[in-house]
Amino acid sequence: MRFGAWKVALRLARRDALRAKGRSALILAMVALPVLGVTGADVVHRSGQLTPAERVERVVGGADALVTALSPGQSVEQAPVAEDGAFAVQPRPGRQPTPEQLKAAGADPAALVTSLLPPGSTLTPARTGPETGASSPEGLVRTLTTEADLGDPVWRGRLDLVKGRAPTAPHELAATQAFLDHAGLSLGSTTTVQGLEGTPYTLTGVVEHPGELGRVELVARPGELLDQLAAAAEPGRPAAERAQSAHPSWLVHLPGGAALDWAKVQLFNAHGYTLTARSVALDPPPYGAVPYFRDSATYRDPAAGNSTRVVVATVTGMALLEVALLAGPAFAVGARRSRRRLALLGAAGGRRTHIGAVVLGGGLVLGLAGAALGVALGTGLVAALRPVIEEVGGARFGHFALPVPDLLAIAGIGLLTALLAAALPAWQAARRSVTAGLTGRDTVRAPNRLVTVLGVALILGGGAIAVYGAGAVRRGLPVVSTYDTRTLTVLGGSVTAELGLLACTPLLVALFGRLAGRLPLGPRLALRDSARNRSRTAPAVAAVMAAVAGAVAIGVYSTSTDAENRRDYRPQAPYGAVQLISHNDGPKAAQLPAEVEKQLTGLGGRADVGQLVYRFCDNCSSTVVLKGPADVRRLADLPHVATGDVAVLHNLFDVRDAAAEKALAAGKLLVFDRSLIGADGKAVLLLRGGGGAPLQPGQIPRTDLQEVPVDAVLVDDPAAARFAQGLMPTTALTGLGLASAPQGAVWRPTTPPDRKAQQRAAAAAVRLDHYAELTVERGYQPKSDAITLALTGFAALVVLGAAGIATGLAAADSRQDQATLAAVGAPPRIRRTMAGLQCALIALLGAVLGAANGFVPAVGLLKSRASGAGSQPALITAPWGELLLVVLVLPVVAGLLAALFTRSRVALGRRLS
Repeated sequence: MRFGAWKVALRLARRDALRAKGRSALILAMVALPVLGVTGADVVHRSGQLTPAERVERVVGGADALVTALSPGQSVEQAPVAEDGAFAVQPRPGRQPTPEQLKAAGADPAALVTSLLPPGSTLTPARTGPETGASSPEGLVRTLTTEADLGDPVWRGRLDLVKGRAPTAPHELAATQAFLDHAGLSLGSTTTVQGLEGTPYTLTGVVEHPGELGRVELVARPGELLDQLAAAAEPGRPAAERAQSAHPSWLVHLPGGAALDWAKVQLFNAHGYTLTARSVALDPPPYGAVPYFRDSATYRDPAAGNSTRVVVATVTGMALLEVALLAGPAFAVGARRSRRRLALLGAAGGRRTHIGAVVLGGGLVLGLAGAALGVALGTGLVAALRPVIEEVGGARFGHFALPVPDLLAIAGIGLLTALLAAALPAWQAARRSVTAGLTGRDTVRAPNRLVTVLGVALILGGGAIAVYGAGAVRRGLPVVSTYDTRTLTVLGGSVTAELGLLACTPLLVALFGRLAGRLPLGPRLALRDSARNRSRTAPAVAAVMAAVAGAVAIGVYSTSTDAENRRDYRPQAPYGAVQLISHNDGPKAAQLPAEVEKQLTGLGGRADVGQLVYRFCDNCSSTVVLKGPADVRRLADLPHVATGDVAVLHNLFDVRDAAAEKALAAGKLLVFDRSLIGADGKAVLLLRGGGGAPLQPGQIPRTDLQEVPVDAVLVDDPAAARFAQGLMPTTALTGLGLASAPQGAVWRPTTPPDRKAQQRAAAAAVRLDHYAELTVERGYQPKSDAITLALTGFAALVVLGAAGIATGLAAADSRQDQATLAAVGAPPRIRRTMAGLQCALIALLGAVLGAANGFVPAVGLLKSRASGAGSQPALITAPWGELLLVVLVLPVVAGLLAALFTRSRVALGRRLS
């Protein structure tokens, strides 16, 4: 067709769009909304992708480099930016240390770093302290600690002051916003740090790590906090150990003209230090020149982390198909309402291609407008909501990105979607007889059997492709690349299966129409009208199907993932238990539980818990464990044997068994795992460390590992085995030469205390023992409920919206039929009945088909994820409540709403003769 004919067709399409403003606005919104969403997501994604300069700035701040003593005395391999990955290379047996390793092992770290850097370089310590507690109005908040001179430009970009002022006087701190939110404090408030309770600190400023906005942290001036914490820590206590074992780091400012290259980075690595240099990050070495990339690949799963991206890509593809399906009926109704004008065009000499071009031109005009509107609104919304998006995402944008190629591609997809939506109505309009268009009499065709057979084949083939794609990498089948192949095959298979269901939809609608003869007048007319106008009904059903399929796909995936996380969750105590963790065996040991009971009422009986240890010399002990098969699956995170009485059996292990209580009273060991007890009724205690004990004159050295068999009683309870391998009564320890190390106490209240009460009790315990912790076992906390509910809400809106749109289009398309019914005396309620049942039918068919189709990608990906070595079987579950809402409740609601908002009476447009 010549260009001049296209100009005429586009002019007619533009006039038709302006004439039917309501229908045009509907199509415009359906095209613009998904373009808006994809544009916003793309701008957010691109803005969050840091350039090399932005990435290294968040590591080194305003400095030129960051040096960290990762493992002095060993070799280190790292990525060009060490924070992206680094590890110490384990020495091979028999290999002698290198000169660099020997030099680093005995050198002062700061002096060594200075000697390796260009002369004149300045070092600024980047000290990070231990995690500790800080007082709040409710009690105690866990927080990280660090020291930094916030007035020094060297920190800018790594740690920024965003509100208030930097600490300038003694006993002043800056805090992150996350700390203030957790503690319920504000600028000007005071807080005390665990271990330094006699020194109140004033909060003067709010700081943030641009790449980690959720970090809970206190920042002090250099020399104001960390040394004091280390001095206050008792020798051997966890805080002291953390302070001594932390990897020291320095920010490096180079003299003018000096630079660091990859060779210098490797020199630092040879001494056991990592070096992140701005110059190397901006001009990284070739991939093959980085040993880290070669050696660390063996520790990476090439398919790890792809499942979620594949699901998102699959749902995105379904959403694009959904837009075409939603807009298609609107174009079809528009073409049918304009059939007389189109027929006049044909009668005046226009060809079929000219008629089709007018309808297709409507897709072009509205697609261009909708795509442009969506891109503009999406970009504007991201700009307006940037602070909120950054807070929710937990990181600042590196820059506000406007990727022109991406935006043009998104606009092109929106335009293509509109053209696809208009393609079938254009083809149908071009095939319509001119006579039929002038008289308004269209023939109804039976469903094409070939299309139905093709649809069934697509369903089977698409399902097979999706399952293959999800498991291709794990099974070692030939693929082109890890990420792309899985995405394309799962996306292609799922969309193929959905297209197959779409092809079968006209037949399903026709089959429902055959049931009309057995129904009353209203339902009979509704079903027959839907079956007769399958070109309008089937796309609406498919639109609902696409929305529900996408929601079900992510819903099943997230719910199943949540179920697997719940299965793998390892509680520290039975649900609702209050656990005081304290290793204090001094004079305050008895005061701690009493103070907790004073703060928390209604705790019930107390159980004092210990841990079985082997003391092989003064101040030398090791944890005692039970010997079991080499392949035994450890239910407890840290295998050990607990010590205590019947109260421990009740409170910690949640076991109430008369035989077990009797055995415990008799001094026997209780074992909770069948594989840890032999056929002779004995369990074997493994004692480690005896070989290191000092020898007395004439004493024979003992082996480092001893096996001690003891009488044991089996309490076959896997749930109890999660907390410890066994329970040894304290009365039996003396005869075995073993001891009990205090671990704290456990209570089982009827109702778990709330978090505020827990904070108050924790603060009271810390006042007596700086290293005491108070926890409440609240069970597994699901993380996917919000996602599932949001997706269900989205699917519900689409179900109601698509069904309502199709019903409205049907009402507009059948005005002549409605006028005929009114003229022959049909009661007014018939119109409401027809609208309600048509809407319910569309929603029900689409929801059922979509729910079935949505399981395909989710199940395939879950099976794939569980097929790796050592993986547990996949748990396939679904959000049944949400599915019930979408599949059964929403169709009823859609039908009732359609009937409610449909006028009972219709005005006759012309007198019938």
